Amino acid sequence: MAAIEGTHTQGGSGRVVRYRATYEVVGNAIHFKASFDGGSSHEGQFDFDPSKLDAAKAVDAFLQNHIEKADWDVAP
Repeated sequence: MAAIEGTHTQGGSGRVVRYRATYEVVGNAIHFKASFDGGSSHEGQFDFDPSKLDAAKAVDAFLQNHIEKADWDVAP
């Protein structure tokens, strides 16, 4: 399986969240499993167009969006 590592800076706090994801491309779908600082994880799949976006970039963009949405779910 391929893997990526990255970070996301949370808007309000400026806290940096590190993540690592392994992924596999099957047709036009990406199956992934990600782990984040603090021990949480997220696993799933999404469709993408390989003619428009590299799989690693698609996974990174998906995780950035996932973390950004999670920022809004956390109560102050």
